[in-house]
Amino acid sequence: MRLTALLMLLSTSAFAQSSGAFSRGIDLVPIKLTPGLESGLTLDSAELTAKGSWQLQAMLDFNIGILALKLGDTRLGDLMPLRSDLHLMGAWQVHPRLELSADLPITFLQLPNFDLLTQQGFTQQNPNVAGLGAPRVIGRFQVLHQDEYKWAILGIAAILEVRVPLGDKFSFLSDRGFVFAPRLAVERSIGPVRIIGNLGWRFRTAVGQYLNLYVGQEFTLGGGVIVSLGRHLGPIKNLELLGDLNVATPAEAPFTLQDAESLKTPFELMLGARGTIANHWRAQLSFGKGLGANGYGRETFRITLSLSYVNLVEPDSDGDGIPDKVDGCPDVPEDKDGYQDEDGCPEENPVADRDGDGVPDAVDLCPDTPGPEALQGCPDRDGDQIPDLQDKCPDEPGPPDRDGCPPPPEEEDVVLESERIRINNQILFEFGSDRIDPQSFKLLDDVAAVLTKNKEVGPVLIEGHTDNIGPRSINIDLSRRRAKAVETYLVGKGIARERLRSDGFGFDRPIVPNDTPINRAKNRRTEFKLLEESQNVEGRVPKAKPAEPPAPAKSP
Repeated sequence: MRLTALLMLLSTSAFAQSSGAFSRGIDLVPIKLTPGLESGLTLDSAELTAKGSWQLQAMLDFNIGILALKLGDTRLGDLMPLRSDLHLMGAWQVHPRLELSADLPITFLQLPNFDLLTQQGFTQQNPNVAGLGAPRVIGRFQVLHQDEYKWAILGIAAILEVRVPLGDKFSFLSDRGFVFAPRLAVERSIGPVRIIGNLGWRFRTAVGQYLNLYVGQEFTLGGGVIVSLGRHLGPIKNLELLGDLNVATPAEAPFTLQDAESLKTPFELMLGARGTIANHWRAQLSFGKGLGANGYGRETFRITLSLSYVNLVEPDSDGDGIPDKVDGCPDVPEDKDGYQDEDGCPEENPVADRDGDGVPDAVDLCPDTPGPEALQGCPDRDGDQIPDLQDKCPDEPGPPDRDGCPPPPEEEDVVLESERIRINNQILFEFGSDRIDPQSFKLLDDVAAVLTKNKEVGPVLIEGHTDNIGPRSINIDLSRRRAKAVETYLVGKGIARERLRSDGFGFDRPIVPNDTPINRAKNRRTEFKLLEESQNVEGRVPKAKPAEPPAPAKSP
């Protein structure tokens, strides 16, 4: 805000009242955070979740320096140095293409400094330090999914937001009239990155004015990004980084980014992070900064902190009760015939089994030669868990990355790198079990030798991964038990337990599609990640001598 020579004419109360210069009715925090599910910070995403998903959220929003006062080119200070809001928000996916959400804002502390005006000869009553803001109701309609058609490269959603003028207008907590804010959201996902854009119009049924600040109709434009890190940070899971850039420019004078007299352009950058802290509970922290000269819509600094309870329903396109992300045939319902009903795909003639291996011919890749179900009925002579049908060295065990052939003798089994311990072979387990296959003992001994030689390395996260055979919950549990078994083995070889961590991710992080036995073998893997950078570590380590295998575990 800027006091000009014209403002000096407001020396009489009669003129002030007739001019409306002190009418207020302006919300000093025009850019709000969104209550929508799986959206950005202030931007709405274009992709919706599944029907029945919902979220409840409490957010604290602190804004510093949101209404500056100038006399000529001299900045006198902030009329509103601090405002603290509590937002009670909720969202509900009522239809596969429709989400409804709402926001009830409550200002619990704001610190006005209207003595600055008194010093200039304009005595003004201070705004209230607390009060109700303008409630918001938002509807978001999915127009197009990014992958709905082959030609669809963007998700598109139509959004209508309504701000109801129930708040304290005198205290700058609400607009004077209704605010209608229709907008269009677009979204493009590229791997773990989601790019979001919003374009719309903010229509006010009654304009707001204070001194020379005039707030009326606005174009709104925003762009943002959400990056899924796919990793944990201490107790926080599913960590995401977010960034939003928003502009709300007056229709009468678009993009007044410089020090405009009356028609201001709110311009803000926000950066944040969020993640799951316990089951359905999610925390979010963000920081904001107004860009350009401080004032309306360009705060000096902003910080928000929120806690949400999120209940996301997994999408199930074919309605067979198996979520799409674990459904091998998401568009064809499972036939529930009692055989492999967990994979989501129907089977034909499940009873026929020519080789008598218990795997029906309909899914048996080797219907005339018996083999285990885990290898789709094909034999495995060398025991490397790659069926002979796809094993280029069926009589010599080798990793799936080499199509079942052993590594060359000159290649190290274990290589220490900057972010991981890379193993050039596969740690094998008995099918469906966390018991380590004895032929993998030597490889684990080599890993122990690397950790023994490089004592400054660590902590090391042992990750367990599976293929997609069986329910997700069972595979998550199995992968965790397998990672724990590796951790226990290394501790038995003298590695301090505090240097090790373990976790399992089931089939949530495949490195190749689970569409062939050899690809499933590649996804059944154990990885060693360094959780913090280690100094003065050799890059390659010679092979360790094989140790005596431990005694086989007894059956319970």
